[in-house]
Amino acid sequence: MTALRWGIAASGWLALAATALPAGNPLRVVVTAVFLIVCPGLAAVWPLRSAARRGPGWAAVLEPAVLSVVLSLSLAVLVAEAFFLSHTFTFTRALLALAVLTSVLALMPRHGVLRSARRRSTAGAAEPNE
Repeated sequence: MTALRWGIAASGWLALAATALPAGNPLRVVVTAVFLIVCPGLAAVWPLRSAARRGPGWAAVLEPAVLSVVLSLSLAVLVAEAFFLSHTFTFTRALLALAVLTSVLALMPRHGVLRSARRRSTAGAAEPNE
């Protein structure tokens, strides 16, 4: 597991910790805004990252970046709407739900990694012992 994945997983908790700062503090605004705009979508797009690298040019970089921003904003809207409809919305609750979702998505094992590990284990079991 890379340090970037751990950083994405921890970003929501950092944003949640930033809510302890006063409401008008610029650091609180920047940390939570960057988290809400980038991190949940980046955690969701992470497994698709290696497939996007195969294409040539700027599309390989721009496509996952745009997709992560769009997914982040969509997830934030869905979480906020769920809390609004249940009449329990607070910024801290919505941020907590997004932090949990981001951590789960970022730390979830990638499907290709599991498949290659499974192949290695079956290949090792098929070889005779000498």
